[in-house]
Amino acid sequence: MIPVYTAAEARAADAHILEGLGLPGIALMEAASAGIAARILRDHVAAAAQGTVVLCGPGNNGGDGFGVARRLRAAGLPVSTWSPCGIGPGDAATMASVAARAGVPSHGSEHALDAAGLVVDALFGTGLSRPIAGAAAQALEAVVASGLPVVAVDLPSGLCSDTGRLWGPCPSAVATVTLGGLKRGLFTGHGPAKAGVVHTVDLGFVGPTGAALVEAGDVARTWPWRHPDAHKGTSGHLLVVAGSEAQAGAAILTVQGALAAGVGRITLAAPRGAGPRLGALPPEAMWWPSNDGPTWDGTLPDLSGFQAVVVGPGLGGGHPLSPPARARLDALLRQHEGPIVVDADALAAWGGQAAAGPRVLTPHPGEAARGLGVDTAAIQADRFSAVQALAPDDVAVLKGAHTLIAAPG
Repeated sequence: MIPVYTAAEARAADAHILEGLGLPGIALMEAASAGIAARILRDHVAAAAQGTVVLCGPGNNGGDGFGVARRLRAAGLPVSTWSPCGIGPGDAATMASVAARAGVPSHGSEHALDAAGLVVDALFGTGLSRPIAGAAAQALEAVVASGLPVVAVDLPSGLCSDTGRLWGPCPSAVATVTLGGLKRGLFTGHGPAKAGVVHTVDLGFVGPTGAALVEAGDVARTWPWRHPDAHKGTSGHLLVVAGSEAQAGAAILTVQGALAAGVGRITLAAPRGAGPRLGALPPEAMWWPSNDGPTWDGTLPDLSGFQAVVVGPGLGGGHPLSPPARARLDALLRQHEGPIVVDADALAAWGGQAAAGPRVLTPHPGEAARGLGVDTAAIQADRFSAVQALAPDDVAVLKGAHTLIAAPG
């Protein structure tokens, strides 16, 4: 899987290269700027040919920006730099000096944008941890107001590397060229809307990360394999406890998802009140009428014949479960030794209690908020921390834009 870094993890990986291996920082900047410039020349050359302004910050991101400007000029493109916060010391100052000697002009105000076709945002990267103010904020506001396409270096300036929150005005990039590895903030909060298409420049980062991006190939390697003589009876029997008169569709969607995942046999336990709408069930599914009412009353079939259970979708029909149903659900979640996916109405009965078998919790942000005793805004403000808080003993799947999956530890 592809590592996804926090700011601290990225700094540690960077330090390992610079201090542990002894590679000069200027060499890392050269590698970064070469990768960024190559991406611009490949994907954004038409806009860059109209004139590119590289917005350079006082830190390492600014140093990368000066390197990008020098390389674009070497490619014959009109380019200039703008440093609204001044030029920092060390490697960034060296890169600025080299760019100037290579003939890259610099500007002192937002008028640099007047004749431009592209902005390269190299103002702030993963090190930003406080609100943006003063000249930096004014510069970013000018970039936003210009409407010019933006290519961000490492992160769109103003975006928190870990949570995707905004620290101030933040241009929406058409592309982000992130350095060394993917950052959490690109996948949560405002990140997906601000980052545009994300590319990575490989800088040789190594070291542990607490998160990774799952690709189709990662899933395929762990997916159950069917033997040539397999049949539905050897591919698992799933019990779905879901649906009500008002929300039968939730049960149907759950059954469809299970079939798509490869389940061999499915039995849906749903009340007779849901019956008129269950005609949309896939023909493979079996219906076990749990009771005669509009919502589930807690009645279950013999569980010994099922390899797994899904419980919760549409179960209450938009209302709290009855006390008998709630008590039966609580006993099921605590005592059943097989695996259970706990969703929707069943999450309200889940208190993180010790369970006899594996549990997978699948809340959306509102359900996660209720489970953790906070509001939905708090969940969305730091989804990575939220999904870890949901998973002290069970697997948690926090649904939403870029669904997060956490396991204990």
